[in-house]
Amino acid sequence: MLVRNLNFLSIPKEFAKVEVDIYDGKSIALVYIENKGYSLVLKEGEEIDSVFLLKTDILPSNVNEHSDRNDFINVIKMLLDKVYSVSDIKEYEKQHQEHVFLRLMDMLNEGTDVVMISEETSKTYTDIEKGFMKLEIDIMDNKINSLNSSIADVSSNLDSTVRDMEENSWGNKIRKTMDQNNWG
Repeated sequence: MLVRNLNFLSIPKEFAKVEVDIYDGKSIALVYIENKGYSLVLKEGEEIDSVFLLKTDILPSNVNEHSDRNDFINVIKMLLDKVYSVSDIKEYEKQHQEHVFLRLMDMLNEGTDVVMISEETSKTYTDIEKGFMKLEIDIMDNKINSLNSSIADVSSNLDSTVRDMEENSWGNKIRKTMDQNNWG
């Protein structure tokens, strides 16, 4: 039986959001969810195009040596590639994913242009909240499935080992009996 206190699913009542204009009315917003991670939102005007959830413990104040840094930057690159794929823009005019990442993190860290969003003020908040709850449940499901698979493997290996030991034990008894009685 798995028991889990649902408080671990609870999310702060407000998220910090910063946004960077990318190209031709498209922007990337970074939403920081304390103790959970981030959400990257690709927007065209006020319309949301894509939303990614990143479960990580990277802090805006300490991004340089974290193991998730490159994965985070790769998600930003995917969003930038999506923006630039439908545009005829020269390569040198494109923003670099690492610079966008660092600018967004600096904005959060320094409190520059940070907007606090909540359930009452933003639909994005609700989407992110539901997404993180679903993500946490999916992570639990994966762990349970992995655990069940490991238990099945151990059980199978144990059954096989016990059978081998029993066969060896009976085989040894038969050989010993045959040797003692000179039947062999």
